[in-house]
Amino acid sequence: MGMRITTNMLRRNYTNNLMDNIGGLESARKQVETGRRFQWSYEDPSAAAKGMILERRNARNADYINTVKNTQKWIDSQSDILNELSTYANQIDESEFMAAMNDPAGTVGRTAYAQNLRELQESLVHSLNTQYGDTFIMAGADGRNVPFDLVGGTLYYQGKNVNDAEVMEELKGQTLYVDIGFGMTFYPDGDHAGDIVPSSAFDMAFPGILAVGYGTTDVAVYDTNKDGTIEDADEKMQLSNNIIVLAGQMADVLEKEPFDRDLCNAMWNQFKAGREELQNQFARVGTKAQLLENTAKRLDIEADNIKEQYQNAVGIEPALAITNESYAKYSYDAALKIGMSLLGNSLLDFMQ
Repeated sequence: MGMRITTNMLRRNYTNNLMDNIGGLESARKQVETGRRFQWSYEDPSAAAKGMILERRNARNADYINTVKNTQKWIDSQSDILNELSTYANQIDESEFMAAMNDPAGTVGRTAYAQNLRELQESLVHSLNTQYGDTFIMAGADGRNVPFDLVGGTLYYQGKNVNDAEVMEELKGQTLYVDIGFGMTFYPDGDHAGDIVPSSAFDMAFPGILAVGYGTTDVAVYDTNKDGTIEDADEKMQLSNNIIVLAGQMADVLEKEPFDRDLCNAMWNQFKAGREELQNQFARVGTKAQLLENTAKRLDIEADNIKEQYQNAVGIEPALAITNESYAKYSYDAALKIGMSLLGNSLLDFMQ
């Protein structure tokens, strides 16, 4: 004897199947909206776990990219300042001092050039005290305080006389590390225990004293005789290695009478040496800028790789997602049409 199928049984089975179609349609729509193959980790635990790892990697890589971009702006500012310093130094070396040495107006002309040198001296200090936001760019690790102060011809860096070589040696080594994906680590023990391993991070600090020099050098001042012959002076003279201090000292010599051309030449040679070191520091910052550019490219490639791995782990191709949604919509619409021949209009109206 055959099984009797009642209207209630038919209605119940149809309703269950229709709800399954509705669930499938909703799932397909979420695939299209999110680009994910599944919405809950229990649907594919292995892929979900891999996806979580990749999400953390992507977030960390995004932090590195953001840090690199900000650091590039910082290094670009350092480069701009060094370019300004170089411009002022070139003006002192190639224009002002050379013209002053050969000015036909004598004392009056040299005095005018001395004033120009002092103004350029002030300009050098102002450039070194440039801020990025509320931080002094050329202050090494102490970016909250004004790094350079020129008082009565004496230049101070972080409150210390720049001619004090021993103190400046310590201050020029200040660092300010940022993590840009080099695997930042710390020394576990020894004299440097707890310090960052330099090769594992990027040092964005620039102690401004590196750009303009520090300490003093004993320089022989040659005497030029009336007959044009040159001979060594009885003793050497101590000259500053700092181009800002030198600019002021050069101005002082230009104003003095009788005019000491030999001393001026000695100072000029000393200034040229400081200017060359400034160019070396400019090149050093350029090398750091290139490192950042290469790092940014590497991080962008890493971001693309992570995106591809994530797509393979939890993603779904857009075309496939749209196809799935279309098929689910077709199945749902077909189920409604079949129901019209099985159930009353009132129920179907409710379903629709």
